[in-house]
Parts: sequence; structure tokens; C-alpha cells
Amino acid sequence: MRSEDVEVGGTYTAAIPQRLPEELRRRPFESAGQWQADIQLHLARGRRIRVVVTGFGESPGNVQVNQELPTGRVRLRLAGEQAADLGLAVDQVYGITGIVTDHSGEAITFPGVVSHTIPARWLRPPSERLELAPETERLHRALVCRDADGLDSAAVRRAAAKALENLRRLQGLALEDPDVDWGVLTAELDHREWLRIAALVISAGLDVYDPRSDPDAVEYPPVVRFGKQH
Repeated sequence: MRSEDVEVGGTYTAAIPQRLPEELRRRPFESAGQWQADIQLHLARGRRIRVVVTGFGESPGNVQVNQELPTGRVRLRLAGEQAADLGLAVDQVYGITGIVTDHSGEAITFPGVVSHTIPARWLRPPSERLELAPETERLHRALVCRDADGLDSAAVRRAAAKALENLRRLQGLALEDPDVDWGVLTAELDHREWLRIAALVISAGLDVYDPRSDPDAVEYPPVVRFGKQH
């Protein structure tokens, strides 16, 4: 996106490149907060994260964003009486750092935020629909055709049902992790191809599916080849 199209306070999807710009990779750490933010940005390389724009950077084309980052670690400042009960010296400030657990011993997480300054061009509208490359579509269709080779109608229908189950699982994850959107697209493609093959087997009354006799089957040389006729 262009900086002039970005709204402060808006929620966006940031597509983080696999290779970060040199100014982000080599800048010195100035604070613990910046170190944590840079680590999170490094871990997000090649992925998509949800961010909220909080302002614009000093350099043209940059924006300041917040990334939600739940944390299980907390720091609790001790009151004077508590420090005294622990036998600690007076007139000093103490704190305890650790995790908080519930009655069953499970760790409790708390909302956390890290801040980044990133190029505005990395931002995408949260409603943006990703598109698979034609070669990716071709490969996935070819893999389904290969996996369906020799299956009877019942087995093809079971595979279609399993593909639908996987699609719904990924759709649920995508509500929380925008990076899963890519998986949703390929799962949708796999499910559609299984449904197409199932319809063909039923309508043609085939004993088993044979991609070599399917005019709409897809090969992906040299990865997926169907070989000779049965």
C-alpha cells in the first residue's frame, strides 16, 4: 500500500518478506523492547501478521505498527512489606519475574504488544483475497489426480470428505492466523478436485478412477506423471 492510503488506527495484514531490509537486519539494539520487536519481526519472515497502524515513521514510506503478542511472563513489583517478609534489604525496589498459573497448574497468558516501523508497501487490507499462482494450482490438481489413481467410487468419496474436513480445520485457524490463508486456498483447491473426480467416477460408472482416461486430469512434469495406460 501507499502511505497516503494508510489510516492510523486501522488494522492491516503485513506481508513480511523473507529477506528483511538491511537497515532492519543490522541496526543496533537500543532497548529491550526493540530487541524483542526485532526478534518477532525476524520470526515472521515469509509470513503474514496482523498489525494496527499507530503512526508514520520518520523516513518517507514507513509506518509505525503494533503487533499483538500474548505473553506468559509477568513482572510483579514487591511492596515494602513483602520485601521485608522475604528478608530483603530495605530502601530498595524488588520485583519477581515469572509465569502465572491457575489452580490446575496451567500457565495463563496476558495481552502483549510489540512495535515495528516497517515500509507501508508491506501492508495489505485485511479483506484482501490471496490468489494462487497458476503453476501452484496445476501442481495441486496433479497431486490429487495422482492420489486418486486406482481408487473406486467409495474411496474417492472418503477422500473428498477428508479434504473437506481439512479445509474446515484450516478455515478455523485462518480466523486467528492470517498466514494460514495460503493453506486455505490450497485446501479449497484440493477439495474441489476431489469433488470433480468423484462426480466423474459416478457419472461415468467407472470401477476405479484412471487419470489417463480423464480429459480434465492434470499432469505436472516432471513431478507428477501418470505413465502408461492400464
